[in-house]
Amino acid sequence: MGKGINPSGFLWVALGIFLCIGSLSLRLGDFQRPGPGFMPFLSGLAMLILGSISIFIKAPQELVKTEKITGRRALSRKNIQSFWVPLSLLFAYIMLLEPLGFLPATFLFLFSLFKLKDKRLLVPLIFSAVVVLVSYLFFSVWLKAQFPKGIFKIGG
Repeated sequence: MGKGINPSGFLWVALGIFLCIGSLSLRLGDFQRPGPGFMPFLSGLAMLILGSISIFIKAPQELVKTEKITGRRALSRKNIQSFWVPLSLLFAYIMLLEPLGFLPATFLFLFSLFKLKDKRLLVPLIFSAVVVLVSYLFFSVWLKAQFPKGIFKIGG
């Protein structure tokens, strides 16, 4: 890769294209009546755009310094955890979304992600609750999107 090109952006571009193409097989609908493929399509489009932008953003400085010293990327425990832990949480969220429902599963997912960065309890708790409440009001109340209610029969 050329100097100044971030190769990880190509992965996000490919995932965005894959998600957009996959969501086209579902009904997209429109902004007033979104279909089941609407949000996956917008998510894929966002991945595609952000991945395209990130291709030309340089790698973080500490990674560049490590590469200059060792000649290879740092496979430190911190770098590995910063990738695999959120990815594992995302898969757990996908698995729990249907049985638990949108509100509890999303709250737990966001709380876990926020807790990774902030070791306090109150800040991730508040942020998670606010994001879940705003997303519920936006998607379920305003856009009338259907979310899984789960075992608690709340939300959606």
